[in-house]
Amino acid sequence: MKTKIYLCVAISTILFTASSVFAFQATFLPRISLTEEYTDNLYLAEEGEEDEYITIVSLGFDSELLWQHGGIELSYDPECVLYHEFSENDTWRHTALLYGWTDLTRNNKLEVRDDFLKTEDPLEAEADSTLRTTRESYWNNTSSVRFTNRFGENDSFYLEYAYEILENEDETLEDNTRHIPSAGLTYWFGPRWGGQIIVSYTNAEYKREDEFYNEPGAFPSDDFEQTNGDIRLIKQFSRQLEGHLGYAHTYFDSKATLTEEDYQIYNPYIGCHYSVAEDKTVAVDVGYFIQDYDEETDERDDDSGITANVAFEKTFRKGSINLTGSAGYFGAYFGAEDLGLSIYYEGLLEAEYNLTRRVTGDIFGSYRQDKYEDLTPVRRDKTTRGGAGLSYTYERWLSSNLNFIVRAEYSYNKVDSSIDAYDYIENRGLLTITLTRSQPYRSGN
Repeated sequence: MKTKIYLCVAISTILFTASSVFAFQATFLPRISLTEEYTDNLYLAEEGEEDEYITIVSLGFDSELLWQHGGIELSYDPECVLYHEFSENDTWRHTALLYGWTDLTRNNKLEVRDDFLKTEDPLEAEADSTLRTTRESYWNNTSSVRFTNRFGENDSFYLEYAYEILENEDETLEDNTRHIPSAGLTYWFGPRWGGQIIVSYTNAEYKREDEFYNEPGAFPSDDFEQTNGDIRLIKQFSRQLEGHLGYAHTYFDSKATLTEEDYQIYNPYIGCHYSVAEDKTVAVDVGYFIQDYDEETDERDDDSGITANVAFEKTFRKGSINLTGSAGYFGAYFGAEDLGLSIYYEGLLEAEYNLTRRVTGDIFGSYRQDKYEDLTPVRRDKTTRGGAGLSYTYERWLSSNLNFIVRAEYSYNKVDSSIDAYDYIENRGLLTITLTRSQPYRSGN
């Protein structure tokens, strides 16, 4: 309830600033699409795979209202999903984004954002590295309010509050909510030296239907609090090269009633960001973490390992390529499963190229290893994903103000787990036809 009040106050503030100015501009861009999807493993099963054709009809829009010192953006895409063989899965998907901002003063800015996703597709929530194998609907919503103050050319301070929700129609899965206040400061002591501090706090709560909590062998997740801090010293060596030395700290406080699982993570690191040219950048972070369990409440061994983040981006006249790699620790607490802390390694490749003026091709591939040491026995997942797509765009189709877009894509998804029941391989293909206006409808004064 408090979250709704905060959002209403923030949105009202933004609308009040809009009403105090005369000039504004509004745009509205509608679109309609039809997708035919095929999967050879509907329920992501290890054995007895079921193939299925799915028809998806969508009618969405992007809209924007701008004035001198602020604006509001809204996009919404409802989708009617029809299964050919398993019609009991027929449903509606919803994707929506609301973003608003206003300049309270010359140096102060207020932003409000709300992201909503409702779907039954187990792979649509990209941030969820855990395994979801049912076609029961679930929805995520993230709301946030952020205040930013700029007190120098490159100096700034922010305060933010976010509220995140996951709810599942599958009663065997837990729902969760998260309250996440945070603050950050960036300050440059001189033309070459600067510093940054970011602090956040997470209060997480779980819930599930009472009848499942009472079943033998059921282990509900424990609520917890987590505090994160990150501090770094920044050195600007040149216009192209920036280096930093940092330290991140995590404190996890479980609210378990029987056995607590409190721990701390110490993570020093060093890194740099190098702009090789206007069209080529490299960013590297390398460190080492130590996970230290509370000896008074937990008998598990401490863990440690390398942390790394490497990113390479190259843009061409007709395309781009992105290579990223990362390693370290990740809290897998808020997906389809609560798996605790994951020690992971991941690599990702994405590329796009304009084959002709109207035809664009793209590919992607990723590989990830997760080790969940909070589980007994320890669980290891290896996830491989890849795919390719081809898009054809005919602008001002039939001499009208419409763009006609046809896209074909294929994806491959594989999970190899130490628990055989979680193994699966899925091949998926999609063909989408979209109609949208070349230019949005406009109005203003």
